[in-house]
Amino acid sequence: MAHTQDVWWRPQGRSPFALDPTKPRAPQIASAIVQSCVIFGGPALGLVAIARYPFLIEDRTIYFDGIASISFWFSSSFLMFSDKSFPRGMPMGLKLVFRAGFGLCVTFLLLGIGGIANGYRMPVIERGAAVVAKHETRERDPARRTHYLAIRAWPDSKTVVELGAPQDVYDRLDLPVTAIGTPEEALEAMPDAGRVRLAVGQGRFGLEWLGGIGLP
Repeated sequence: MAHTQDVWWRPQGRSPFALDPTKPRAPQIASAIVQSCVIFGGPALGLVAIARYPFLIEDRTIYFDGIASISFWFSSSFLMFSDKSFPRGMPMGLKLVFRAGFGLCVTFLLLGIGGIANGYRMPVIERGAAVVAKHETRERDPARRTHYLAIRAWPDSKTVVELGAPQDVYDRLDLPVTAIGTPEEALEAMPDAGRVRLAVGQGRFGLEWLGGIGLP
């Protein structure tokens, strides 16, 4: 029977975070640094971009591009990391989990770099926009709920996007309350029921971002 510590993630009792003494040290150290930047830096930069410079684009575009990016980098990982890159004996399921996590982290990294570069120190303008409906999330504590407004964010367009808004703006708007997950087509068919003032950032790469929502 093999030693209890001699398993795929702890070969010969070695710590899973230790360098493999049978391989050159420099490539292992460089690989660890790159992986740490992607794993920790990617989500961190992505969250900063989402909080400070969220792209003002259609909801369906966000979902489609996000899934496409994760799928692309998941597939690319098979070219970047062969089976020899993983510890010997590592289960196939965990290898796939690693590849999926790699795709997610790289997507967040690119989102963060792109969003910050697009919005940092760029001018912000204000423009009016029509609102058709509103809804809030279902947390039991009202103070923790997120409030959304269904807004026609672009002039001369019927397209509706649901954007997070401050609670005081949400409460002061007399709008129909829709269910969470209402189809975008249904929202676009609703008539204008109010107005808000959008602070819109002029992106360096031509992509607008949302700076804030207020009352006219």
